[in-house]
Amino acid sequence: MTDGPKKTPPQDDNRVRDTLVKMTSIRGGNRFQVITYSDDGGADDKMDYASMAKAVRDAREYIRGKEGLVYEGALVYDKAERRIVWQFGFFPESALPR
Repeated sequence: MTDGPKKTPPQDDNRVRDTLVKMTSIRGGNRFQVITYSDDGGADDKMDYASMAKAVRDAREYIRGKEGLVYEGALVYDKAERRIVWQFGFFPESALPR
């Protein structure tokens, strides 16, 4: 064994993650994510979807009480573009994905 200086890994500024997310979305992966909001529990990641239409449909169902719980808000987040594409109901600024 050597007692030389240890190499530290290079700093990652999310470039690798961003590239992997884009590669997955190109292959038809789970590009869209549904996130719900309730006063009790705050924001909660639900499922990921390959289809924006399916994600939008399920986001609406969460507002209507899909799991027996009625959420105050739901949104569809595009992981490849890193932006919100649909928002339903109330979602406070502090709970929005960044």
